[in-house]
Amino acid sequence: MIKKLCLLIFSLFYVQLSWAQFTPEFKSLDSHNIPEWFRDAKFGIYTHWTPTTIGNELVPCGWYPFYMYQKDSVLTHGMTKKKDGPHWAYTKHIEKYGDPNEFGWKDVVKTFQPKNFNAKEWAELFHRAGAKFAGPVAMHHDGFAMWDSEVTRWCAGKVSGIDPSEGLEKEIRKLGMNYIASFHHGKTWDYYVPSYAYDGSNPEYEDLYFEPHGIEDPMSLKYKKWWRGVLDEYVAKYNPDMIWFDMGESKVPKETMYSFLASYYNYGLQNNKNVATTCKNYATYLPGSIVDYEKGRVKDVQDIPWLTDDTMSPQWFNSNRKPTKDANDIIDMLADIVSKNGCLLLNVAPSSDGVISEYEKNVLLTVGDWLQVNGEAIYNTRPWKIAAEGPTVLDKDGSFIKKKLIYTAEDIRYTRSKDEGTVYAIVLDKPAESLLLSAVKPSDGVSKVILMGYDSKVKWKQSGKGLEIKIPADLFDSKAYVMKLTMK
Repeated sequence: MIKKLCLLIFSLFYVQLSWAQFTPEFKSLDSHNIPEWFRDAKFGIYTHWTPTTIGNELVPCGWYPFYMYQKDSVLTHGMTKKKDGPHWAYTKHIEKYGDPNEFGWKDVVKTFQPKNFNAKEWAELFHRAGAKFAGPVAMHHDGFAMWDSEVTRWCAGKVSGIDPSEGLEKEIRKLGMNYIASFHHGKTWDYYVPSYAYDGSNPEYEDLYFEPHGIEDPMSLKYKKWWRGVLDEYVAKYNPDMIWFDMGESKVPKETMYSFLASYYNYGLQNNKNVATTCKNYATYLPGSIVDYEKGRVKDVQDIPWLTDDTMSPQWFNSNRKPTKDANDIIDMLADIVSKNGCLLLNVAPSSDGVISEYEKNVLLTVGDWLQVNGEAIYNTRPWKIAAEGPTVLDKDGSFIKKKLIYTAEDIRYTRSKDEGTVYAIVLDKPAESLLLSAVKPSDGVSKVILMGYDSKVKWKQSGKGLEIKIPADLFDSKAYVMKLTMK
C-alpha cells in the first residue's frame, strides 16, 4: 500500500514536471518555440476598439485620454515636452464636455455604450477576408478591459453590459481561426500622468488612473499586481493562442514580465496549446516571442518567423481621417511579408458604436476574394531561395515606414510549398505581353507553369535569362497575379 502511494505521488510529481518546463529566466523562456500554426497562418486581423475610440472620433490624435489633460504644455509619447499647450484634444474636450475636473476620462468611459456590436458579424467578416487568426485589442493604454472582468471595474462588462472578448472568442474559434488578444497596458503607468492635475488625483479613481506619480517613478506594487492580474484572468477565461504585447510592456520590470511569460508558456504545455507572444522590434526583446514591426517590415528573408502590424488609415482607432491603404496595398504588403518569412496582422477600427465601416469591409472582402483564388501561394508556405526581384525594395529593416511603396509588374515575390515541390511567383501588378522570372534558372527544374485563376494553359520557356512566360491576351484583372511553378 505504501509502495503504491509512493508511486502515485511520484507519478503526479513527474506529470507536473513534464509540463512545467519554463522558468522565469531568459534562457529557459527563449527556448519557447514559435508555433507551427503561426508559421502557416500568414494573415490575421485585430481591432483597435475601446472607449478611446470615442475620443479619437472627436479628435483624431490616437491618444485622447493622454492629450485631453494637456493644457499648459504638450508631451510627446516619450513623455518629453514638445511644445506649449493647450493640445487640441484639451480644447475640443472643453468645448464638448467642459472642465476635465468635472468631466474627466472616467466620465467619457461611461459613455461607451456600443449598441451595434455583433461578434458573429465581425468574425464572419474576418473569416471571409481570409484571416487565419483574429481577436480584439483586449486592453489598450487606457486600461479599459474589453471583457467582463472581476479584476477591474473599468471593463466592458460592468460599464457597457457586454463582453466583446467572450463573443469574439466563441465566434472566431467556431470558424476555425486561432484566437488572439493584444495588450498595451504596460503604457498605462505613464498614460495618466497629465490627469493628476485634474480628476486623476482623486483617490476614488485610483483604480483607473493609479497613484499620482512622476514620469520617472517606478511602477507601484499595486500597478504591477493589476498588470499581471488582468492577464491571468484573460488567459483563464478566454484561452488565447497569442498574447500580443505593445511597446509599453518594455517598461514592465523584468521579474514581473518573465514571471508571466513562464506562466503563459507553461499554460500552453499544460493544455496542449501552442501559444505565442510578441514584442516590438524597437522595444525590449521578450524571450520566446515573435518580433513585430509596427507599420514596417524587413528588407530580406529572416530565418525566424516575424510579424508586421499595420492599419488601413493614419489612425489605429476610428476617426474622420481618410484611409491611406486600399486592397491592392494590403495584398502587395502581404505578399512581400510572406516572401520574407513573416505574417501580417491587419488592424480594423470599428466606430464607437461597434460598426466596421463600409470602406474597411470592402477592402477586407476584396482581399478575401484574392485569397480565395491565390491563397495557396500564401498559406502554409515557406521562403524560397530568394524572396524578391524587381525595383521596389526597402532600404532597411524597421518600423514606421513613411514612404509608400508602389509596386510594379517587375516586382515579383516568391514563396514555396513545404515539400519544396512548388514555387509561387507573385507578380504585384498586371504584366504586359511577357513576364521574365529572372530568379528561376534551368537548374531549378520547372516542369509545369499555371497562372492561378486562369483556366487555359500559358506558354513558357526556360532560358539562361530565366523563366519566360507569355501573358494571355485575355488576362483578367487582379490586384496581383500568381504563377504556380511545379518543380521536377
